[in-house]
Amino acid sequence: MERGQGFMDLENTDWTGNGKNYFLGIGIDDYLHWDHLNNAVKDVNDFISVLTTQYQFESAEIHTLFNNQATEGNIYNKIRELKRVIHPEDNLIVYYSGHGHYDEEFEEGYWIPVDAQSGSEDRYISNANIIKRINAIDTHHTLMIVDSCFSGTLVVKKRSGLTDERFKSRRILASGRQETVADGQAGENSPFAAGIITYLKKNTEKAINTTVLVQYVKDYVETRSRQTPVEGRIQNSADEGGEFVFHLKLDEEHLWENVRHEDTVDAYSNYLDYYPSGLFANQANRRILELKEDDIWHSARIKDSELAYENYLKKYAPKGKYIDEANACLKKLQTAHEARRAALDEMSKKSEERDHIRSQYDSLIAEAESLFTNKQLAEARERYREAQRYFLPGFVPGTDYIEEQINFCSNGITFLNYYENGRRAMDNRNYRLALQYFGEALKVDDNPKVEDLISYCRLKLEETTRPSRPTPSDDQTNSGLMEDPEPQPELQQRIAPRPKPVRPAPAKKKKSALRIPLIVGGVFILLIIIAVAINLADEMGGSSNYSSSSSQSIYDDPDYTEDDYNDPASVKNTGGATYADLIVGSWKLTNFYSNDPNANTMLQAMYGMQATYTFFNNGQVTAASNFGVSTYYYYLNDNQLSIPGDIQNATIDELDRNYLTITAYYTQYGYTFSITFEFNRMG
Repeated sequence: MERGQGFMDLENTDWTGNGKNYFLGIGIDDYLHWDHLNNAVKDVNDFISVLTTQYQFESAEIHTLFNNQATEGNIYNKIRELKRVIHPEDNLIVYYSGHGHYDEEFEEGYWIPVDAQSGSEDRYISNANIIKRINAIDTHHTLMIVDSCFSGTLVVKKRSGLTDERFKSRRILASGRQETVADGQAGENSPFAAGIITYLKKNTEKAINTTVLVQYVKDYVETRSRQTPVEGRIQNSADEGGEFVFHLKLDEEHLWENVRHEDTVDAYSNYLDYYPSGLFANQANRRILELKEDDIWHSARIKDSELAYENYLKKYAPKGKYIDEANACLKKLQTAHEARRAALDEMSKKSEERDHIRSQYDSLIAEAESLFTNKQLAEARERYREAQRYFLPGFVPGTDYIEEQINFCSNGITFLNYYENGRRAMDNRNYRLALQYFGEALKVDDNPKVEDLISYCRLKLEETTRPSRPTPSDDQTNSGLMEDPEPQPELQQRIAPRPKPVRPAPAKKKKSALRIPLIVGGVFILLIIIAVAINLADEMGGSSNYSSSSSQSIYDDPDYTEDDYNDPASVKNTGGATYADLIVGSWKLTNFYSNDPNANTMLQAMYGMQATYTFFNNGQVTAASNFGVSTYYYYLNDNQLSIPGDIQNATIDELDRNYLTITAYYTQYGYTFSITFEFNRMG
């Protein structure tokens, strides 16, 4: 049987979320002149049952027109009645389940009232009339759900992008495009209604938005019926890009039953959000710990590395569920590594063999780093693993660094996608959507930064949903007293988005404000640049300068970007010579300064430190200071200079036969500042 023949400005809204939820359901099975339907009335009643039992809909605001009640006149009168009682802060869901008709000659879709004649349009309700009357009802949210043939003809405007409950919406979800749709077996729900009701019944989250429901229904219906649900916005309406959100009722036992059935960390966390001291709080907390341990162990087995097993043992020894298995896996890997190292030690007794091994190791590390920089994570992971087979004591970087990089490659792509989507949602103050993305990121890796972001989003949601908020006076509004509070200082330092670097003019006395932590950050960065990296390399006995503590990866900081250094050759001429030609030789550091006044003070205090850099044609550079001498590899890409482990993300401001000036950019605690270095050629 078939039924029928974007972003808003988040600063300016006074919505409180205290309005009522109204529902108008129209269901027709027993047509006078059209084919009988099996499930239209049942679909509407089942939907009402879910709304009033599990969500914040009250029986007093439920309105229905079933079978012989659903005449053209009664439908129009009911819409008029609702218009008179609904207030601007209220919400309205309209659910039509019945026959539909499409007039190809005039390209118009219709709802079919119970007494309409087949083949005569005098009592049909056109889409134009439906939209006109629905638009006339001043609501905060209006959601139309239409389960009839050709219902997709109502969808005339679509909008993409993040949405927010605080802004008005006029949205339509239709069971199909310009096509017939299934009614379903007698006594069951139609495929479209079943999708909606199934999702709402099984949901354990305290609030779900229409976008999530729509996507589930589309996937549900398309796998069960030859129809394609569509959704969009009502044209020429008061729509502001928002969306209706279904909020659960606080029924503890019913919620706990659904939570136990779902049995996920998110479900138990949702329960604890509602009932932190509830009847089942202890059970929920215990189950969360068990599930998190399962996730961490599953992640360790996927990574199958010494570091992953050691981390699990540190967290759960001696009572963890998988302690024995973790110890066995760790011992197996350690035994294999010891055997491999013993074989390599034997090979390295001859100096030429050790040099050959070191050459192979350096080549594989360089290739892996290049692939990692270019986000080719699968290939990079294979090179890192191959490099492990050549590692000998004294080689740099060490095995800890390589293990970390392998882990970053394994999880980086998924983590970054969720993290960046969450940050974009948070930047647009859609904290509910941000929580979903950050929750998925935590499933990939138990990252403290993401936990802080989740705490911050929850704090912001609590602020926006407080029941009593005083109405601001004009003076308060104008003075900015009612603006959203800034995040707590500790959280703000962790989550502040990285600003785009702005290259300063090289004025030594430029004034700028600097937060107190940046004084320490500036000192730390400068010591890394001039001294500490050299000292670390000497202590480790290698010419390269890698370490897991100083190396930054795209997975540690998801905002990290780096220039492409695959091609060390310069392409820009300066006075007839390339940068690659001009930079070769020895340069003495004569001056350095920062656009940060506090960093300038520190730099001047350290001005007596001597440093020289000697660049060679083969891509090597030696750095000498009173801390010693070390050798690196440098890379040029146009006027971009990088010496991995020493000076990175630098721009050549001036380069000729006698003078070299470069500016490097650094970020600490979400604040970006620059240091400019001036050199004179030696000899």
